[in-house]
Amino acid sequence: GQVSLFSTGRAGMTVLLRAMRRLGGPARREVVMPAYTCYSVAASAIKAGLQPRLIDISPESLDFAPHELESVDFSRVLAIVGTNLYGLPNDMAGLRARADRAGVFLIDDAAQSMGARVKGRWSGTWGDAGLLSFDKGKNVSAIDGGAVLVASKDLNDSLRDEMATLERPSLMSAATQIGKALAYAALLPPSLYWLPARTPQLGLGRTVFTTDFPLAHPEPALSALAVAQMRHLEEFTEARRRNARALLEGLAVLPGVSTVTPLPDTEPVYLRLPVLVDDPGIRNAALTALEAAGIGATGSYPLALNDVPELAAVDPDTPAPGARRVARSILTLPTHPYMTPRDIALALQVL
Repeated sequence: GQVSLFSTGRAGMTVLLRAMRRLGGPARREVVMPAYTCYSVAASAIKAGLQPRLIDISPESLDFAPHELESVDFSRVLAIVGTNLYGLPNDMAGLRARADRAGVFLIDDAAQSMGARVKGRWSGTWGDAGLLSFDKGKNVSAIDGGAVLVASKDLNDSLRDEMATLERPSLMSAATQIGKALAYAALLPPSLYWLPARTPQLGLGRTVFTTDFPLAHPEPALSALAVAQMRHLEEFTEARRRNARALLEGLAVLPGVSTVTPLPDTEPVYLRLPVLVDDPGIRNAALTALEAAGIGATGSYPLALNDVPELAAVDPDTPAPGARRVARSILTLPTHPYMTPRDIALALQVL
């Protein structure tokens, strides 16, 4: 396979979808994606000139609801995107088989699952293409950056053609990004959480739908930082799994709370630990209390994609009850290596 680097993960996704569009024919303009996922997936499809096709999810796994996916008419579909939320892999073997039956591309979006495995195989390697992200909060972070992994020569040639028009980073943008990377690294410990949370330039804690993002080559210094951090991937992954296990053990005794069950034959990386709180009011109170305690919990994506105002006309017939349930009840807890046993105990005490 071939690897291509981009300024951001969403830039990589957009250019990849444009490359697939070149090969897919004029009738195939839909991109199948979960109705609950990162807004950037839908934004990338629209920026690529394609239409998101929203499919409901199972709250128990955050993967596609199987019966919903089986009922899709694939005649206008270009690609399926498995998004592997919070480092919990989707049923990528099942998605691979479904894409093959339908004759469509499969994108294994490992932006949130770098280091996870499905049936012993790395997340990001199950598709015709895979996506990695080095954005803020990822398992390997260089503040920004993304990579696209492509399996076939035809798709790689099409991707290279699309990349020929990309912007080059300026010296000013490079200096800005490096400064942000240094600030972000310095402020990661939970004891300092209040500082980055109140630093708008870092863009933490905001969920905004936008297609207004540059399509550019990566900043070389940030790419070098990502490569250097990749050497510590297993170390980062094990720390996240250890912290997730400790949180799961404490959460098991709390009423009104359920956790997401990893699918069989998957090894999650737990980029964050997703928790579903039955009562949305209690969920919101818990988020407020955790923030006051300096624990970087989030309500993650506040809406199912079919409820995002900018997407109102995209797929209006999708009811997506599973996605809507997750949006109103999810709470995600940090698992990163800076979380100490004391931080975990505090988070559980607050909950």
